[in-house]
Amino acid sequence: MFPSLPHKPPSISTLTKINLIELPPSTPEQQPLEQSTKTVLSNMLPQSDYLTIYNGLSFVTATHTSCYFHFTQAIYRAIQRVGLSTSYNNNDDVKQYCRKLMALSLLPEAIIENTYDELIAAMSINLKNVLNDLMEYFQEQWFVKVSISQWCVHGMNMRTNNNAEAFHSRFNRRVQVNHPNIWSFIKFLQGEENRFHHMRIQFSAGLGPRPKQAKTIAIQRRIDNLGERYYDCAINAMEYLDGLSFIVAKRKK
Repeated sequence: MFPSLPHKPPSISTLTKINLIELPPSTPEQQPLEQSTKTVLSNMLPQSDYLTIYNGLSFVTATHTSCYFHFTQAIYRAIQRVGLSTSYNNNDDVKQYCRKLMALSLLPEAIIENTYDELIAAMSINLKNVLNDLMEYFQEQWFVKVSISQWCVHGMNMRTNNNAEAFHSRFNRRVQVNHPNIWSFIKFLQGEENRFHHMRIQFSAGLGPRPKQAKTIAIQRRIDNLGERYYDCAINAMEYLDGLSFIVAKRKK
């Protein structure tokens, strides 16, 4: 079921932000979306449209989790906002601490807060002074405003909403204009329906998912290996976090 269209067509940028649409079952055997949906993945940014949509729908059995990429990007923006960009690029201690903040999301939820406290306790007084504003931001934003359960992605096979972002990008490119004529827009939606119908037939016939890149597989293998070592008690939580910090948050200058 498509959402009802207002008299004035909304901008495409607004329409394509909607990832969650409640679809009624077409047959008694089909489950409603709010019962069959297991995970809702959103950008989790302040005043995000995703949160408004999520709160307006009923997903009783679903887990709401933030996109890991947007979580790290929010920390990057905070680093820039508090004036730590130069220190991040030139000071290895600052960079390593910031990467550990980003890697916290990959730890088991039960140990995140205690590991963060250990991380703070192990910092030198000078480093605490340098990173004071960033620490205040992180504690307020990711421990108070947003619960840990909503940004912990430990054990998840899909940690980002890249698939949705790619669909939005393709959608915008095909429509080409921000305010299309309502009739041309409806015709475009009909074309999208045909496209997904054909894709469904192909998947039903045995078409597999697109193979992952070798780099992605290697990163996941390293994350899995660190997790196995932690659960086997070969490393402690801080060593687990330290290992994850060398894997995640890689960024070209």
